[in-house]
Amino acid sequence: MFNRRLDDGIIQVINLQSGQYPIGQGYEIPGLRENLYGKFVVNLGVCIESLYKFQSPTENKKYYKEYDCQIRDRLGTLLTGQDYWWTITDDNNKITQEIIEGIETIAFKWFSGLETKEKIISNNGHLPYDATPRAKLDIALIVWFDDKAKGSKLFKDYYHSIQPAKSAHKEYVRDLAKELKIEL
Repeated sequence: MFNRRLDDGIIQVINLQSGQYPIGQGYEIPGLRENLYGKFVVNLGVCIESLYKFQSPTENKKYYKEYDCQIRDRLGTLLTGQDYWWTITDDNNKITQEIIEGIETIAFKWFSGLETKEKIISNNGHLPYDATPRAKLDIALIVWFDDKAKGSKLFKDYYHSIQPAKSAHKEYVRDLAKELKIEL
C-alpha cells in the first residue's frame, strides 16, 4: 500500500489486492462469483481526509487503504476498459513492466485530475472519473466545508434527486442535513 499526501488533505492511494482462496466446492459460480485465486488487481484511490474524518470521526488514520477512499478505480479498468485481474505467472517481469508503465502513464494522469479539491469537484462524473450517484453527496460536503451556502445548495439538490422518495438513504441524508443545520 502506498499513500501520497498532497496539500489540502488529499491522499492518493495505490494498493495491490489478491484474489481470495476458494473455500468449498460451490465457491465458483460463473458469471456471479469467479475464482480469482492466483490473480491480483492494482487499486487506485483518492481520499479527502476532512471528509473521511467527518464520516468516521472516531478513526484516526496515519495511512489510508483504497477502500477508505471516496474516489476509487482500478489500474486494469483504466487500461482495458473493464475489470482486469493479472494472473501470477512465471513471466512476472512482463506483468511488472506492464503495471509500472500503467502507473507511470494512466494512473499518474488519473491522479493528476484529482490532486486538489477544485479538480475533484470539477471532474466529478466526467470520464475517466465516472462516479456513483452517492459521489454527489461527497462533492456537496467537500464544498460545504469551505462555502456553507454553495455546499448547502448542492446538498439540497442531491437530497431532492434521491429516488425512491422513501428510502433508507434519503432518511440518512435528511438526518445528516439536520446535523449540519441545512434546511431542506
